[in-house]
This record gives sequence, C-alpha cells and structure tokens, in this order.
Amino acid sequence: MNLTVKQVFTDIKQIYLNLAQAYETEFSKIVGKAPDENGIFPLDTQLNESTFGFVCYVENVPAGIAAISQNCEYEFEVCEFYIVPYFRKQKLGMQFSHKLFDLFKGHWQIKQIAGADYATQFWQETLRCYQAEQFSEDYFTDPYWGKVTRQKFSNL
Repeated sequence: MNLTVKQVFTDIKQIYLNLAQAYETEFSKIVGKAPDENGIFPLDTQLNESTFGFVCYVENVPAGIAAISQNCEYEFEVCEFYIVPYFRKQKLGMQFSHKLFDLFKGHWQIKQIAGADYATQFWQETLRCYQAEQFSEDYFTDPYWGKVTRQKFSNL
C-alpha cells in the first residue's frame, strides 16, 4: 500500500474538511451532536498556527485525516484521527500515526472519549507497535470532553 501524508495548506484544506465531516458523523451519536440546518457538523478542532491538519493518501485517494496540536516546543496531542472505513483493518491507521509521530519528536498525548472503546483499542495496539509498551494510560475528566482515556509517551 503506497501511503503518503500531506500537511493541510490551502490546496487540500477542502479535502481535509470533507473527511472531517465523515469523522464528526461517526462520533455524533457518542457525543450527542447533530448537524446544523445545512447538514454540516461543527468541528471541535479548528486548524490554526498551533494545530496542524494532515491528510493520508493511498494511491492518491484521501484515506484519512489527523489534527495534531503543538502545545509548546516538544508537547503534542492527537486531537482528531480518522481513517475512511473502506481503508480500515489494513494497518493504515497505524502507519499513518507512526509517520506523524516520526515528524514530531517530543511528549505526546492521545485521548479517547467514553464510549469509543474501539478507538482506545486502536491506540493501545498502535502505541505498543511504536513504543513497545513504553506508554502510560490513565483516565480523567477532560474539561471539554468529560471522561476520557488518555495515553502518553515520549519519542525524544
């Protein structure tokens, strides 16, 4: 599988936003969010100078997105991560996340909301393959999301 990762700039921003709608749709029941009168879901994470968007391509077809927030020089958070269902179960998400981790060296955290057990399992497996069990996991109440599972690791 030929995997390419591109950072979101103006040229591919609409592709990112299109897939972000699919991501929001998938989580709408868990977070209790409905689309607006135009059928558009509001995005929880806005891309800006400290939150970078990425699109993952397979053979030039958009297959997933990620939003990575940089809190300070060496602190990163996976804010959003989505793989189109057609491309799931092929280790694409794992490859995509590993490429992102390799782009940014530092201290990382990843959070999953309550009810997204499949996402927690995905991140546990992904981090085991990347860090060989060198990650921590805890549970806490996030001011925005409520109860979350969080993984932390460093790749410095």
